[in-house]
Amino acid sequence: MCAISYSEPRMAAFIREFYAGRVPPDALRGEVYRVVACEQCEFLFQDPVLDDGGMQLLYEHWIDAARSLRKKQAAAHTLASRYAGQLRSLAALMPGPPAARRLLEFGMGWGYWCRAAREFGFEVSGYELSSRRREYAREMGIDVIDELPPPGEHFEGIYASQVFEHLPEPRQTLQALCARLAAGGIVYLRVPDGRGVARALRENGWSSGLQAVHPLEHINCFTRATLVRLAASAGLRRVDPPPRLNWRSPWKSLQRELADRYLNTHLFFRRRE
Repeated sequence: MCAISYSEPRMAAFIREFYAGRVPPDALRGEVYRVVACEQCEFLFQDPVLDDGGMQLLYEHWIDAARSLRKKQAAAHTLASRYAGQLRSLAALMPGPPAARRLLEFGMGWGYWCRAAREFGFEVSGYELSSRRREYAREMGIDVIDELPPPGEHFEGIYASQVFEHLPEPRQTLQALCARLAAGGIVYLRVPDGRGVARALRENGWSSGLQAVHPLEHINCFTRATLVRLAASAGLRRVDPPPRLNWRSPWKSLQRELADRYLNTHLFFRRRE
């Protein structure tokens, strides 16, 4: 569908500017950014992708961790309000008091959502590959797990925001998570919205504005339909939380509700009994 060398001037300039020169000039020499589509389901993904060593370099060294943390800290107030809405929706799908519900944030980053969930009353743990992000979250008092527990009903809810677009094996990962989820448990997935990306790639090729297929990082491009299919392969069915309207800004909240229920890629799923 799309192929462009990492040495092509536009791409090389994007990598250099986006990663602030942290990617060594020779690291991607001879490599090609390629987006392909599954013939059966039209799912878009990058092929090839970085190997395990390359992924470690990307997330621990090429991405500026200090800058990432500053952005999170600067947005803390806005994020707290957003997280509160997400947690209210999650709680509405999980009968009983939050204190009786065990949550896992998979790919917790710096741990801010975990902290919000803890303050909401949930029992919450976070899983994260980045060592410096794990250390930061522990300093905030978050229960950080270094590896997933063995299969079993360890959690009533699993949250993964902006994670599955980065994973080389999204189906296997989701299946592994569901093997740790209680029957009837909730999975809340949030990924970049890939609507229109396939058409843009076919008509105009790659451009830096196509964030859902970000070179190196966003290796899976989900639409609502492909995300639902991924979830079904792990034994999940989509569910909608009760409407969450803000009467101080009814039109804006109604637009959000309609997008959440019919358009975007922020979806709740329940494990089949």
